[in-house]
Amino acid sequence: MNEAFVCETHQEAAHPHPRAAPPRAQSEALAMRGLHVVPPVPVYVDESQSSARVGRERPAVSVARIHLDLARAWQMLIRLMAAEALLIAQRIEGQVGPLPGPVALALRCEIAAVRAAALLLQDDAGAALAAALCALRLGSATPTARVALTVCRCAYWRLGDPESSYTLERRELSEPGERPGRLRAITAMFDLALDAAIEFAQMRFHGARLLADDALDVARRCRAGSAALDALPACVMAQVLYEEGRVDESEALVAARLPGIRQGGTIEGALRGYGLLARIAAKRRQPGQGLLLLAEADALGMKRNWPRLRAASLAQQVEMHVAADRIDQAALCAQRLAVLDGQCDAASSSARFEIARYHVLAQARLALAQAHSEASAQAHSEASAQAHSEASAQANSEASAQAPAAVDLAALRQLHCDTVLRRDRYGAVAIALLLVEALLVAGLRDEAVEVLVTLLLQAASVGLHQTLVDCSERVAKLIDGIVRGSIAPAGDVRELLPYAGALMSRRRRGIADVQPGRDTARDTARSVAAMGLSERERAIIGLMGRGLTNKQIAIRLRIAPETVKSHAKHLYTKLSVGNRIEAVTLASRLGLVRLSGSGVD
Repeated sequence: MNEAFVCETHQEAAHPHPRAAPPRAQSEALAMRGLHVVPPVPVYVDESQSSARVGRERPAVSVARIHLDLARAWQMLIRLMAAEALLIAQRIEGQVGPLPGPVALALRCEIAAVRAAALLLQDDAGAALAAALCALRLGSATPTARVALTVCRCAYWRLGDPESSYTLERRELSEPGERPGRLRAITAMFDLALDAAIEFAQMRFHGARLLADDALDVARRCRAGSAALDALPACVMAQVLYEEGRVDESEALVAARLPGIRQGGTIEGALRGYGLLARIAAKRRQPGQGLLLLAEADALGMKRNWPRLRAASLAQQVEMHVAADRIDQAALCAQRLAVLDGQCDAASSSARFEIARYHVLAQARLALAQAHSEASAQAHSEASAQAHSEASAQANSEASAQAPAAVDLAALRQLHCDTVLRRDRYGAVAIALLLVEALLVAGLRDEAVEVLVTLLLQAASVGLHQTLVDCSERVAKLIDGIVRGSIAPAGDVRELLPYAGALMSRRRRGIADVQPGRDTARDTARSVAAMGLSERERAIIGLMGRGLTNKQIAIRLRIAPETVKSHAKHLYTKLSVGNRIEAVTLASRLGLVRLSGSGVD
C-alpha cells in the first residue's frame, strides 16, 4: 500500500478546508501526519475533564483509523475493486456509533458514497441510487457528494430516467480554492463519459464524440487514464468512429484497452468493447475470432457476476451462429440465455430490462433462422418428392412435428416502444431492423416497408449508416428495392433515395473488400495515402511498433528527440488516436508495423 497516495486520496475526498486547531490538537494532528493520516474532523477533548490521557486520545485515534480505512476504500474504487471497497465500508460502519454527532454524520456520508460507487461498479443501479441519495441527504456540501452526484446521474440513466439525470448539477474539474486530485479527475472523467454515452444512445453522434474526447483529455492531463479507467469514453468514441465507417480506427481504440477491461474495467466498457470488436470481426467475415471474444465476455460476466454482460454476449453469439447457418449452436446459446433471463429476479431492475431485451432479440433471430431453414428443407423435400414419395412424406411429417415457433411480433413491437421510451434510440435501431425482417417473413410487407422508411428517415437525419450497412440480406434487398423503384412505399421518399443508395453502395464495397483475392498491399497503401503519412512518419511508427522509445528512435534516425515527439503528435492527429499504443495497434492493423514481443512504451 502506498501510504502517500492513501493520504493524497483521503485529503481530496474528505478534507478540502481544514479548520484551525488549538495548540494541543495541532500537535496531535502533526503526529497523525507522521503516520500519513490527516483526520478531516479533529476530535477535541476538554482539558478540564478529569479523564485519563489514554481515555482522551482514544476517540481521535479511532477517527484517524476510520479515515485511513476510508482512504483505502477510495483507493480500491479507483482501482475498480468494488467488492474490496464494500468490505471495508461494511467493516467500519459499526465503528461510527460511539463517535460524536457531527463526526459520525460526516463519516456516514462518506461511507454511503463509497457504498454507492461500489454498488454501481457491481451493476446494481437501484441499490447504488439509494446509497447515493443517502449520502447526499447526510451531507450535500461535502467533497464526496460529487461522487454521489455522479452515481445518481449514472443510476438514473441506467434505470431509464434520463430526465432526472439531466437535472442533477455538474461541477467543474477544479473549483475555486480547491486542488484537483486524482479522485476528482476520475469523477470528472466519468461525468463526461456518461454524458457522451447518453448522447450516443440518443444518436447525437457529434456531441458524443466531443464529450468522449473531453473525457479522454481529462484522463490524459490528470494521469487518470489507465486502460481500465478510460475504457468507457474510449469505447463510446470507437462506436462513433464505427458508425462513420472508420472501422480500423474504431478497432484500434478498443483493442488498446481490452487488457485493462479484462483485468478490472467497468461493465459499461466491457459491454461496448467486446460487443464492438465482435461486430467488427463479423463484418470482416471472421466469425471464429468474434465468437472467441464473446465467449471471453461471457466468462468475464460470470467471474464478475455481471448477468447483463453475459446476456449481451449470448445474444450476440446467437446472431453470429445464425449468420453462419449454425442453427443448433444458436439454439444452445438461446437456451442458456433463457435460463439467465429466468434467474434475473436477483438482478437490479435496469439489468432485468436489458436481459429480457437480449432474450427477446435472440429468440426472434433464432425463430427467423429456423423458419428459413424449415422453408429450405421443405422446398428440397418437395423437389425430390416424385423419386422418393414415402421418404418425402415421412420427412414432411417429422418437420411438421418439429416446426419452430413463429416470431413473437407483439413482443418485438413492445420492446421497440419501451426502448424508445427509455431514450435509447440507438438500441431501438437494432430492434427495428429485426422487426422489419420478422414482418417480411410473416407476409406483412407493407408494414415492413413502413417501418423501414421511418427508420431510414431517422437515420439520415442523424448520420447513422454503418449499422444499416451491416443489416441482414432480407432488409438489404428491401432497401435496394426502394432505391431501384421496384418497391413503392406510401408517400414521397425521393429525398431518401440518395442516402439509401449510398448505403447499398457501401454495402457492396464492404462485401468486395472481404472477398478472397483482395489486393491487401494495394489497399494498405491506399489507406496510408489517405491518412497522409510521410515516409518519416511511417519510419517512426514502424520503430514504435518494435518497442523503441523516443530517444532510441532519435538515435536510430539521427534526429533530435524533440523532432520525434513532434512527428509523433502529427501521427496521432492523422491516425485519430490519443497515444502510442493506439497508434501502433492501428498501424499494425493496416500492415505498417509488426508488433514486437517486447511491446511498446
